[in-house]
Amino acid sequence: MERDYEQQLKSSLSRNVEIPQSVLNKAEGAFDEIRSHRNQRAVKKPVFIKKQWVAAAVAVVFLGLTFNQPVIAAIKAAFWGNHAGIESAVENGYGQEVQTASVKSHGVETKVTNVVIDKSRLGLSVDVKFDDLKSIKNVASMYLDMVITNSQGNVISGDGYPNQPVGGIEFTTDTTNKDSGSLRYNVLFQSSTASIPQTDQLKAEIKSIALYAKDKADKPIKVIEGPWDHNVSLDKQFSNTKGVAYTATNNNDELSVISAELLPTGFYVKFAVTTPNPNDENIVPKAQLVDSTGNIYKSSGMASMSTENNKAIISKVFEVSSFDKVESLNLVLKDISGKDSVVKLVKSTK
Repeated sequence: MERDYEQQLKSSLSRNVEIPQSVLNKAEGAFDEIRSHRNQRAVKKPVFIKKQWVAAAVAVVFLGLTFNQPVIAAIKAAFWGNHAGIESAVENGYGQEVQTASVKSHGVETKVTNVVIDKSRLGLSVDVKFDDLKSIKNVASMYLDMVITNSQGNVISGDGYPNQPVGGIEFTTDTTNKDSGSLRYNVLFQSSTASIPQTDQLKAEIKSIALYAKDKADKPIKVIEGPWDHNVSLDKQFSNTKGVAYTATNNNDELSVISAELLPTGFYVKFAVTTPNPNDENIVPKAQLVDSTGNIYKSSGMASMSTENNKAIISKVFEVSSFDKVESLNLVLKDISGKDSVVKLVKSTK
């Protein structure tokens, strides 16, 4: 069962992963935002209270189509952690090894190597090579300040940009090849509202690279200013992704599903909850997704919450893939008003 959001964050941050303070501040600001019932990005009506956080979960590596099964198995064992939806998608070929040129500036060369994307997730791997090996001798992690845009120039993710679809990120640094001057940055951008636009191209602008020593995530050893600009042409499978719509068969006064879609890397669902306190953030982890055989699918770690007509409106992504070929699912709201509420979801016939 999922835990309280703040406990999830504290648990994630207790692992040996260094997180820049600027990102931690964003996470804490998100909690403050929920508690004060304000959101600068939201219009005044209806009231929109968005909850987002940054979790330093396990490392994520996005595989290319050419990787063989032993390599996939090894990477899965080391890195996939709680993202079973992405894992299933990649196992079924839903991933791209990028063939683009590297970009060099200030003695640092960057190259986007792997990508996976649908409406709820965008994952990138970036190789970073340093001319000066001594400059990364004591480096345990790095943070790339990036602005990601689509082919229309719309911002998918970027610090300070309003109305972007991404609500949180997870990132790690692979230091396996540090002795040869290379680090790999793996980053996962998540949209709890499944609103990442489909596109045939991404532009990844790396504005700066911050380097951190072990156990010193509050202050970087060094910040290298860019930019390093990359244009990534995406496979057709990404630009023409088709999700599977689901509809509710038994919405009720307490729990009703507004929309649901099974995507390659996760199951997106938006639902309304009638409760005495629609601003209570503890409602969100009580929502579970269960299939007909009793399998419980974990949350992706991202959710958004608003209030409308005295109801809690929640958007959430669960770890099940369209490649898993599930037929029916149940959205279960645990222990609301002393009982469980269940709504059955079936594939839409439209």
